[in-house]
Amino acid sequence: MLAQKINIKNLFFYLLILFLPTQLGRHFWPDFSFVSGIRVDYLAPTLYVTDILILLLFITWTFSLIKFSIFNFQFSIKSKFKNLNFSNISNSFQISNFKFQISFLLMIILIGILLSKNQLVGFYGLLKLVEFIFLGFYTAFNIKKLRFDIVLLLFSIGIIFEFFLAILQYLNQRSIGGIFYFLGERTFNAQTPGIANASLGGELFLRPYGAFPHPNVLAGYLLIAMTLILSGIKSYESRIKKIVFILTLTIGTIALFLTLGRIAIVVWVLILGFFIVRKFLIHNSYFLILLIVVFLFLGLTTPLGVRFTDIRLTDESIVVRQELIKSSLLMVKNNPFFGVGLNNFLIELPDYQKIKNYFTDLQPVHNIFLLVAAQTGIVGLIFFLWFIGKTYKRIMNHESRIRHRTPIIHNSKFIILSTALVLGFFDHYFLTLQQGQLLFSFILGFCWSKSKANVI
Repeated sequence: MLAQKINIKNLFFYLLILFLPTQLGRHFWPDFSFVSGIRVDYLAPTLYVTDILILLLFITWTFSLIKFSIFNFQFSIKSKFKNLNFSNISNSFQISNFKFQISFLLMIILIGILLSKNQLVGFYGLLKLVEFIFLGFYTAFNIKKLRFDIVLLLFSIGIIFEFFLAILQYLNQRSIGGIFYFLGERTFNAQTPGIANASLGGELFLRPYGAFPHPNVLAGYLLIAMTLILSGIKSYESRIKKIVFILTLTIGTIALFLTLGRIAIVVWVLILGFFIVRKFLIHNSYFLILLIVVFLFLGLTTPLGVRFTDIRLTDESIVVRQELIKSSLLMVKNNPFFGVGLNNFLIELPDYQKIKNYFTDLQPVHNIFLLVAAQTGIVGLIFFLWFIGKTYKRIMNHESRIRHRTPIIHNSKFIILSTALVLGFFDHYFLTLQQGQLLFSFILGFCWSKSKANVI
């Protein structure tokens, strides 16, 4: 009976959410994916399982549009758009204006690609951009037709899977291999060049990667997925579902702390603290103060606290980030209108700074705003900021129609989008890595959807 209720498009979308935390794919290594003779993962065209699912989703969606047109040929094009629910967002998002703005942006990006040093890698980046734009739009228009409890359950499965894999990697201080390799786990150990290690209590530990290309990406996935689950718990009356989701949040928090991702951990503590205060402690200020003191004591006296207190500007990771920021600003200065070209940041990087270690230095700038500006110019950055502003406006307008007394800061969409932007201010994976791009597309689509906004 359940299979009969789930249409094929929904099934592909559910599978996409399920496989989002994996990176099973086939890499190709054409000449344009090399920089100074070194092959670069960021530039390599890769066919992921998730790409195939998006393609199948697009094909079935297209067939459904054709089928709809055949059975409704008597209607005008305008009425077809209305029946297809494009009017769901037309009040706050003028489709005609947006089409013009999108066309203008694509023209700017195309000019930037044609003027870039490596046009082929730029066109590959443009193809990926179109893919994720489709996913965002599909999510915005169709997520309300899905069972959101199933979406949260699939995120829970991803968290549980990553938790057990991260635990095994941490205990063994290496990758596990076997079936995990086919789900996207990289092969590594604590001595692998460029691997992410952290010093705790004077001892060096391998930070677990899960099935992600870096511990920070794993941390970002866990943070976003847990925030979604936290926002949905209160809307379910089923005791079993609540137990499953609470268990997921517990082990997800453990996995997040194991990644030692500073920004993600701090944001999660703030979100969780906000939730606890709002739900349980708002009328008990003395207990709240005691809880804060306990957290500060544990954070500052345990080895984990060293991760947050022992930060020096001379640390290698800090120095590399500073150099990348300087290089990105120089790229913007030298290419203010069209940027260096989509996907061309790493191609241009050796011309802007000395690459001492290709395993650590050759990477995108750790800020999505600077990365957008460097690759698409000031015009691209303005459009990006405009779209983010429109997304916040969309959230606030939709919230005001649903609840008149609830502060916007309590809205789960507001919190999830803000969380993603905070992470993006300190990292690049939302624009450069498959799993991050999928997650960011889902977040934006979710924020533009007319699904009921839960309150944390």
